[in-house]
Amino acid sequence: MLIPWITEVESNTMRCLWVVAIAIGMVLNACAATTSMPTSLPTATAIAAAAVSPVPSSAVSSPGPDAAAQTARDAALRDASTHLGVNESDLRVQRIEPRPWPDASLGCPRPGVLYAQVVTPGYLLVISGGGKTLEYHTDERGRVALCQET
Repeated sequence: MLIPWITEVESNTMRCLWVVAIAIGMVLNACAATTSMPTSLPTATAIAAAAVSPVPSSAVSSPGPDAAAQTARDAALRDASTHLGVNESDLRVQRIEPRPWPDASLGCPRPGVLYAQVVTPGYLLVISGGGKTLEYHTDERGRVALCQET
C-alpha cells in the first residue's frame, strides 16, 4: 500500500480510473489527429473523346469538346506555328484525344529532369503542316510538350 490511509479497494479503484483516463486520452488524441484527407486518390475527370477530322486552325473559333481541350489545342497550335515557322492557318489538327499522363512530364521526360509523380490529365495532339507531323502532349491548362517530330 502506497498511502497508509487508502484501503486496498480504494487503491484498485484509483488504478482503474487511471487506466480509463489514459484510454480516453488516447482515443481523443487519435480522433484529434485524424484529418479530412480523402481515403482514395481522385481520378482524372472523364472526358468524352472527340473524333476530330483534319480542320484548318482558322476553323478553331468554335469551342471544342470542352474548354480544357480548346486550351490545349490553342497552345499546341501556337507552339507548332513557332516551331515550324508557319502561320497557324497552315496547320491541321489530325488528332486530339484525352490522356492521363503518368507524371508531370506529360509522357515526354527529359533526361536529368525530375518531375512530380502525379497523374496529370491532358491531351495527345497530332498536328501537321510545313511538311512535318508533330506529336504534342498537353495538360488541361495549356502546358505543351513536343514529343515527336516526323
